[in-house]
Amino acid sequence: MEITDISATKVSTESWGEFVEFPLVTVMSKYDEYTNAEGDNPQARRKWMGPVGDVVIEIETDADITGIGHGNWATGAIATIVDETLSKLIVGEDPREREKLWDIMYRATIPFGRKGAAIEAISAVDLALWDIAGKEADKPVYELLGGPVENEIDCYASNLHPVDFDKLEREALEYVNEGFDAMKLRFQYGPEAGRQGMKENEKVVETVRDAVGDDIKIAGDAYMGWTVRYAKKMTRRLERYDMEWVEEPVIPDDIDGYAEIREAAPMPISGGEHEFTRWGHKELLEREAVDILQPDVHRCGGLTELLRIDSIASSHGVPIIPHSGTNPHLHFIAASTNSPMAEYFPVPRWYKEQQEDKESTYSDAIYEHPPVAENGVIQLPEGVGLSSALNRNALDTYAIE
Repeated sequence: MEITDISATKVSTESWGEFVEFPLVTVMSKYDEYTNAEGDNPQARRKWMGPVGDVVIEIETDADITGIGHGNWATGAIATIVDETLSKLIVGEDPREREKLWDIMYRATIPFGRKGAAIEAISAVDLALWDIAGKEADKPVYELLGGPVENEIDCYASNLHPVDFDKLEREALEYVNEGFDAMKLRFQYGPEAGRQGMKENEKVVETVRDAVGDDIKIAGDAYMGWTVRYAKKMTRRLERYDMEWVEEPVIPDDIDGYAEIREAAPMPISGGEHEFTRWGHKELLEREAVDILQPDVHRCGGLTELLRIDSIASSHGVPIIPHSGTNPHLHFIAASTNSPMAEYFPVPRWYKEQQEDKESTYSDAIYEHPPVAENGVIQLPEGVGLSSALNRNALDTYAIE
């Protein structure tokens, strides 16, 4: 088999819908013009996220098999790297030689890569190659990875935002009624809001805990918006709520800070969503910076690299709970003994009620069969390959030239 062509389609961040409008602390919250903590500046995140959210890659072969993958959140640079560099390396090659092609792409992009957009471009190509492999074998990719560990995939509801406390309470209860036994909230404030912000962050956790009771697992995401000192204070305040983890308390390159927070925090610390390749994640593990690793297959180097990361994490006794619950992640989780659950983004009921004509989209808007959770679990992905059939209407709607 031979690769005959590769194309890249840039997808607007408009496809992410309400995700970019909710109030929460972020890595940019230290600057007033980029914060939406109070919910009064819903366009703040769009200003720094840029117009392109995902880039869809399609790889064609002479066997009439087309593989599909996407890279996440690197503006249009993914498409440029694929068009100008990666396409020259893989067109004419055998798509089944994934290890060789990954190494070639990685080495060729070292001068401008190693992290960021170049690895995200490699991730998209690698996923498309795995999609081809599954389609050629007429099997879902999780079968190629050794078969499913379980018959269904546990997941946690990951869309609790501090819009107001009544809505937050109702949404948490709704998730319990829908069968979720775990959920993740977003913190609202960082150091810029001082002690009052810390009180408000605690109130978010307290509201959810009081609503769902002691038997439901609760995690919280700081999205890189804290400092080491602030995180140590904040996590001590939250000890009484028995949290499953606090996620991304500081920027990803502050690994010393991660380790210091982890040593001091009374709950597990997670991270890795914005880390790249086995080497980046290996450093997090060796420096004992995280209790839970959260790589994203659309960023970290694709499925080929995620399997390597999983092997390293397993040897350190650290579980992987990937960032986001896209179908490629589900194939990985299905076949891993070290990945206990998936992230899942329900649409908040109150949001549905106020935006009846607008649906939750995220990256899965561009796929025909996005994951659907029932009773807190997701069934194994259907179809051959990576379950990657595209929703062409949505892709056309959100495509950027």
